[in-house]
Amino acid sequence: MGLFDNVASPGEEQSRRYTCLVCRASFDVQYHSCPDCGAYDIRRTKWLT
Repeated sequence: MGLFDNVASPGEEQSRRYTCLVCRASFDVQYHSCPDCGAYDIRRTKWLT
């Protein structure tokens, strides 16, 4: 993970940047495990498209 990975580029949506692949909950910060279901598979939303 680079120094500027969390800096949004112009026009990038600021909220809901991470998604749990198990329960599909969305977050604006990256968690190690999902606070909703406890799963460890949290990915950046833009990687899922």
